[in-house]
Amino acid sequence: MDALLSLPILGYFLMPVSTYGTSLNLLFFYMTWSTLVLSQPPLGVEVVGILVVRLFFFLAPALLFLLFDSIVPSLAVGLKTQDAPALPTRAGGIHGAKKSKRRPQWYSVLGISLLNICLSIALQAAVELLFTKALKIRSALKITTTLPMPWSIAKDVTRGLVLREILQYYIHRFILHSKSPNFFSKRHGAYFHVVTAPYSLVAHYDHPASYLLFRFIPTYLPSIIFRTHLLTYLLLLSMITLEETLTLSGYSCVPGIILGGITRRQDLHSECLGKGNFAPWGLLDWLHGTGIGPGIIEDVKDEAEKHHLAERTGNAWEDAKKDGRDGVRALKGRKRGVKKT
Repeated sequence: MDALLSLPILGYFLMPVSTYGTSLNLLFFYMTWSTLVLSQPPLGVEVVGILVVRLFFFLAPALLFLLFDSIVPSLAVGLKTQDAPALPTRAGGIHGAKKSKRRPQWYSVLGISLLNICLSIALQAAVELLFTKALKIRSALKITTTLPMPWSIAKDVTRGLVLREILQYYIHRFILHSKSPNFFSKRHGAYFHVVTAPYSLVAHYDHPASYLLFRFIPTYLPSIIFRTHLLTYLLLLSMITLEETLTLSGYSCVPGIILGGITRRQDLHSECLGKGNFAPWGLLDWLHGTGIGPGIIEDVKDEAEKHHLAERTGNAWEDAKKDGRDGVRALKGRKRGVKKT
C-alpha cells in the first residue's frame, strides 16, 4: 500500500499544479520517483505501477460504462453501434438470446478479465525474477532513479506501438484465426468471439493462453527487447489500455480519427466473428486486403471532410495572401509619405 500511495504519477496528478511552476513539478516528480525506487524493491515498483495503470485506465472506466449502460439503457442503446445487443446487462453482448447457450454474463467476463490481468502481471514478474535472480543479469525493464528524456520516451513509445501493431496482426490472423484450427484459435473463438457485440470489459476477456499471446506479448516483448525505462513502459501501457477500453466499448461516438476508426474496426471484427480487421490501426489490414468496412484511409478522408479541412486550409491560405498584399500596400504607402515629407 505504501508503494501505491508513493507512486510519483499519483503525486504528480494530485498536487496543486497552479501553485508550482513546471520546473518545481519536475523536481517533485524526480524526488518522489527516486525515493520510491530507492525505498522499494524494483519488482514491487513495477507490479504496483502496472496495477495502477490497469485500475485507472481499464477497470474504473469499464465499470463506469457498465453502470451507465445498466442505469440508462434507453440512452445508452442510442450510443451503441449494434444497438440493444451491445447492452451487456440486457443481452450479454451477443446477438439474440438463442444464438449461444454459452454466452457469458458480464460478471463472468469481469472475472476472467481480472484473472487474465493478474496472470500477465505474474508472468511479467516471473520474467524479471528469471533475469535478476536465476540468470543474474540486469532487469528486463530499466528501473533507475534517472528519468527518461523526452526524445527517448517518444522513440520507445513509437516503436512499441508499431511493433505491437505488427505482432498483433500476424498473431491474430495466422494463429488465432488460422484456417487450420489449433489450440489457440479454438479457445479464442470459444471465449472472445462468443461476444459479438463488444463492451469495455471484453477488452481483457479471452482464454488465458490466447490473451497472453495476443494482448500481453505484443505489448511487453518490444519493451524488453529495447529495455525500455519502466516509466516509459507504464506510459505505453496506459495508452494501450485506454485505447482497448474505449475502442471495445461498443459506442459509436468515440471521437478522433484514430480511436474512432479503431472502434469501428473492432466492432466489425467481433460482429463478423473475426473475418478481418486483425490489428487496431488498420494499416496492415489495408496492405494485406483483410479489412472489413471503412479502412484507415477512409477514416482520414471522412474526418477531413467532417472538419472541412481542405476548405479551412484554402481559406487560411487566401487569408494569408490577403494579409500579405495588405501589408505590402501599407508599406508602399508609408514610403510615399516619407518621400513627400
